[in-house]
Amino acid sequence: MNLKISFSNYLLLFLYLVTMACKPETENKLFNLKIRVKDEPDCLHPIVSTSSLATQLEVLIMPPLFEYSPDQLELSPLLVKKIGEAIVLNDSIIAYDYEIFEQAEWDDETPVTAKDVHFTIKSALNPLLKNGTYRGFFQNIVDLIPDVSNPKKFRVTVKSDYMLSREMSGNFSIYPAHVYDSQAVMTNFSIRELALGDSASLGLEKWNKLSDYTRQYESDIFCKNKIVGCGPYRLKLWESGKRIVLEKKSNWWGAELIQDYPLLAAYPDQIEYIVIPEEASAVIALKNGQIDLLADISARQFEELKADSAFGFATPAVMQYYYLELNHRNIFLKRKEIRLALAKLLNLDQFIATQMNGLATRIVGPVLPSPSTSYYHQGLKPVQYDPQEAKNILNAAGWKDSNQDGTLDLVIDGQKKELVLNLAVTSNETGKNLGILLQEEAKKIGIKIELNSKESAVFMKDRKAFNFDLQTMASRQAPSLWDPFQAWHTQQSNPGGFNVSGYGNAVTDSLIMAIRNAKDEVQRKQAYLDFQQILYDDQAHIFLFSPLEKIVYRKGLEVIPTVRRPGYVENMIRNK
Repeated sequence: MNLKISFSNYLLLFLYLVTMACKPETENKLFNLKIRVKDEPDCLHPIVSTSSLATQLEVLIMPPLFEYSPDQLELSPLLVKKIGEAIVLNDSIIAYDYEIFEQAEWDDETPVTAKDVHFTIKSALNPLLKNGTYRGFFQNIVDLIPDVSNPKKFRVTVKSDYMLSREMSGNFSIYPAHVYDSQAVMTNFSIRELALGDSASLGLEKWNKLSDYTRQYESDIFCKNKIVGCGPYRLKLWESGKRIVLEKKSNWWGAELIQDYPLLAAYPDQIEYIVIPEEASAVIALKNGQIDLLADISARQFEELKADSAFGFATPAVMQYYYLELNHRNIFLKRKEIRLALAKLLNLDQFIATQMNGLATRIVGPVLPSPSTSYYHQGLKPVQYDPQEAKNILNAAGWKDSNQDGTLDLVIDGQKKELVLNLAVTSNETGKNLGILLQEEAKKIGIKIELNSKESAVFMKDRKAFNFDLQTMASRQAPSLWDPFQAWHTQQSNPGGFNVSGYGNAVTDSLIMAIRNAKDEVQRKQAYLDFQQILYDDQAHIFLFSPLEKIVYRKGLEVIPTVRRPGYVENMIRNK
């Protein structure tokens, strides 16, 4: 080995070592962002998964064509060069033209093309899927027309009377067709025939073929194992019940486009979602440096942490609200007088002041007050706490304590029924405290409420099976116009649907369709107002309050708060 070094080479080596020594230590380290989550998602398969946490991760792996920007809440490109302008084709159909970035590719370096978008739409319309969340929205897509001269160009046609036609043209996670349909089974089906969704329109042979394919598409292999996307991150590790790790792709194709398309940013080299169900343990992990960011915590704990200068804090309004979900199939809860009475038993102003440290606002329904929400019903006022009036309402409907056992009763269908209800809660502190408060107040006027604390997985399973009387729930909405179809239309009240409460009638159904398909904004606003009025008068749910999100993070991070759930955008978080 020749150990002789020329003077010029020695000088270059010396300068290199000096330069490296002067660089900040953090510049040479990988940025591993560690975020606490309460539970793990059911799977990372956008059309199949049902948890909101899954959506949060999926957008980093399998992004949509475009997404809402965290600051202006405007639709901004992710996979396409620009947002398509609406092109009116006729009285019933509107079109949007798109071109996918030339650089856009899947994990295996296969280009992202119109074929993948086409496959995604067909997948969402599959009538045999167990989770029909997407189907109700995608039925508003008429067709996808590829450009024969360029596989990255295409046109999406949508029903012009659908209120979310632009969003429906591309604000959904995109799948790689060659991975999730390696045998190209879905090429045998058109969007139109899948939208019709029955064996008669498809024919028995095609129906059976679709059934076989669906079992494969919904299998575990695509839920936790074989997950392929075109986003900045790929799944590196999933330790069930412990953590999920996403790693940034070393050859992230969007890196060169970030200046013009900021949503393509991917600052953390790795994002680790650490499962810590208990809040106390999560706080200890934050203080010990085991996690960098903690959200969705109690107001009490948030206020305590604010005294610690080692952390930064944010309280964005994330378009979320708490409510008591009522099962209208229940023999008691389908009676209006009981719902009205229950609504008057919670002193929510006091609860917000003492339990939420004032970090919440009373609500009257599922539409949240906002400067940008023109269809919020200003005339509705929060239900006032009035236990005496609640008792009067029940007494007027015939409820008495006939056997003096402390619980009201009434003869229903020839049988005496004691007014006993089961309230399901999870480990969420806010939900638990609400349950205890309702139990105490209800007991005073003769309603017996039994609290049933459940693990999150059991809670959701029972909810899907309609196995509950009441339950504490939280719901979040997108920045777009609110489409009530999934949660409130009676078509969604069957098993597998998302109208879990079972509430609805011909009038509410017609208003929902008027909201969706109104010819102008004046008609839509009136339908919105009428729908909110009915939900309020019926107390279809007991709407409680809209809390501010409570986010705590280590001081060295730059976090941009946003009303987009969950209140932060992890791929845009960076070290200061």
